[in-house]
Amino acid sequence: MPAPPTTGTPEPPRRTRRGDERDAQIRAHATALFLERGYNGVSIDDILREVGGSKTNVYSFYGGKDGLFLAVMEATIKELVQPMLQVRVTGLPLEMGLLTFAETLLSVLLQQRHLAFQRLVIAEALRHPQIGSSWYANGPAATHAILERFLREQQALGRVRPQIDPAATAVLFHDMVIFDLLNRAMMAIDGGPTQADIAATIRRAVEITTMAIGTPAQ
Repeated sequence: MPAPPTTGTPEPPRRTRRGDERDAQIRAHATALFLERGYNGVSIDDILREVGGSKTNVYSFYGGKDGLFLAVMEATIKELVQPMLQVRVTGLPLEMGLLTFAETLLSVLLQQRHLAFQRLVIAEALRHPQIGSSWYANGPAATHAILERFLREQQALGRVRPQIDPAATAVLFHDMVIFDLLNRAMMAIDGGPTQADIAATIRRAVEITTMAIGTPAQ
């Protein structure tokens, strides 16, 4: 008697250790190619040409180029944000905490890998809105929250005036630090900002913010 027909979506093939290693190679190479050439400049064949592997498995595991692109972008977001998630500002004085936050943030945002990634996010956010949402949640929103917690701590210690809104101040300080420098780096204006430009921007932002929100003891 013939077996009854199967229904539903077939399960993807089971992974082996060798398959996991090959998949990691595919994802790493796909990430490099997408960052270098953009979404439209990369095909599945381009990705597999160097590392090998089966197009069938790529389609089985990711559903095609779109799924692979979304997977590597999500992984890259989480990779890039790690230094900010590990920054330690709790317990620092107000000025030192702002300085540490700003230096760590710019060390992430001005690296070439992040600049390539953000250009790609901007280019693809309308076609793949989940990328924009994930970038915002794991990037700006996450870093705003880190700084907001620090400012609330400072407020509780009496170092920030009680009428100050920590959430709004976190956004304003964040943008004051990054806006001009990141735009210049993204577009390679005059070769991008120098170390002197970066140091001066951080110093001014910290001074302005400390004077604006600090208590007289500050």
